[in-house]
Amino acid sequence: MKNLKDRPFTLIGVHVDGIPAKQLKEIMDKENLPWRSFVDVGDAGAGLIATKWNHSATPMFYVIDHKGVIRYKWAGAPGEEVMDAALAELITAAEGNGNLDRRTRDNERSGSRKRR
Repeated sequence: MKNLKDRPFTLIGVHVDGIPAKQLKEIMDKENLPWRSFVDVGDAGAGLIATKWNHSATPMFYVIDHKGVIRYKWAGAPGEEVMDAALAELITAAEGNGNLDRRTRDNERSGSRKRR
């Protein structure tokens, strides 16, 4: 995370496992987690956020570009290499002229990525 400081990147956690906000704060403090996290109030996986975003697994990862478009979605951890490559691609686009590389555009045309 430190290598992304001062880059156009934000990490947000949304916890859908039914824990109360106070317990989440204690965990965040204990683990020294630097990002903002929210609790999806309600039974595990049945809160408003999980329902609206069709949350089907824990963990669930969404990578949203600088224009607010979902570019990647993974049910379960995709692995550090995959996540790093996705972030690098979209951060580079955000820092540049906002255009995605040819591979990303081709994937979008073929429908292989989830879009909003």
